Amino acid sequence: MTNARRVGLATLTLITTALGGCGGAESDDAARTADVASLATGSAAPTASASGGTATGRPQLRLDMTEEEEERFWYTYQVCLRDNGVKELKERSAGAAAGGKRIISLDQSGEPKAAYVACADKLPLQPPELDEEKNPNYAAQWNDYVQCLRGRGMKIHSLPDGSGWTYDDGVADPSGGLQGAAYDKAEKECTMEAFRGKK
Repeated sequence: MTNARRVGLATLTLITTALGGCGGAESDDAARTADVASLATGSAAPTASASGGTATGRPQLRLDMTEEEEERFWYTYQVCLRDNGVKELKERSAGAAAGGKRIISLDQSGEPKAAYVACADKLPLQPPELDEEKNPNYAAQWNDYVQCLRGRGMKIHSLPDGSGWTYDDGVADPSGGLQGAAYDKAEKECTMEAFRGKK
């Protein structure tokens, strides 16, 4: 299997549930993280402000944020995109709402480009700990993160280029039973454990 995960994006699986993607339970998570990756753009090292924003005006996510706090930032961004012409996938949005999520599901074509330009200042920035360019300990902490998930039963390994992780081949249940809410909980705890540590 080749469903790669990147920790900086994996923390957003709750928020991106209805952004798009398809497939079974296993591929849904990978598709969700890929959706966020397609929206995220790099930026020159912004500085945080007292209000939790940055010098670029973009909201800064933190490792210790609750899912509800993150969801609020992503919802604001999604509303902006929709209001500026990005097509809403109403059935998926309704499904997310029925599941208790405050999420708008959007077309992933990247059009109209003007909407992404107009909403660029609302696109949340990942926590600095999850940014390889800002965190000199990222590689070691990433390894700790993968080992933490393995310690919880997941049969995974890092990809050779360090771009994410993938399930081990030939394992009956590579998830180790960690799916849905159980995976979200383990992922959050392993992120905090690995990326809050000092190397």
